[in-house]
Amino acid sequence: MLALVFVLKSELLRAPIYCLLQRTPECYTKSMHKRIKIYKYFPMMLAAFFLFNCVALPKNTGEKIIVEEIVVVEERDAQVAPVSFSEIENIVWELYEIQISYGRSELNRQAMADNGLGDIFILQFTEEGVNGKAAPNRYFSTYEFIHGHDFRLRPIISTLMAADINIGGLMENEYYWYLQRAVRWEIINNGLELYTGSPNEGITLRFLPQTVY
Repeated sequence: MLALVFVLKSELLRAPIYCLLQRTPECYTKSMHKRIKIYKYFPMMLAAFFLFNCVALPKNTGEKIIVEEIVVVEERDAQVAPVSFSEIENIVWELYEIQISYGRSELNRQAMADNGLGDIFILQFTEEGVNGKAAPNRYFSTYEFIHGHDFRLRPIISTLMAADINIGGLMENEYYWYLQRAVRWEIINNGLELYTGSPNEGITLRFLPQTVY
């Protein structure tokens, strides 16, 4: 605004000063015409200035303007080596943990081995099917692949010894119930995991290769 007023004053005063030096009537006449011309367009110039000030410049509302820095993070797929089913076959896997939505149950394999129970709740996949030992019965079943790591176990068949062993709150019939509903397998940190649903839902049975204690 101050700059505009300064320009107008400079234009209005320049002609009279020049005319005083020239001392001619024609100069004063031209000076008056120039003043009239400037005054004629002054409202338009003032309106354009205020319009530019309102549109181009942000208003000071008293609010703090927060400039957020947006950081773009490139997402990369996890480099997970593909694992074929043949890599988990013919390995004796021992159950060490059951993850349920409301908590998890761990089996102390060392304590089990010290009490002569190191060979229960084990699992093995072969070309013929899946077999293992619960508590205390041996069991067998067959399986079929559906897609990728998805599979389905057919009904489990077991021997008929009395099943009264309780390990960490886990009974044989519960183990069968969980195992029968497994629909997917994964290898995580060198361990075998069987899921009854997605990895973040349902029940997860976690196994490690059998250890000789």
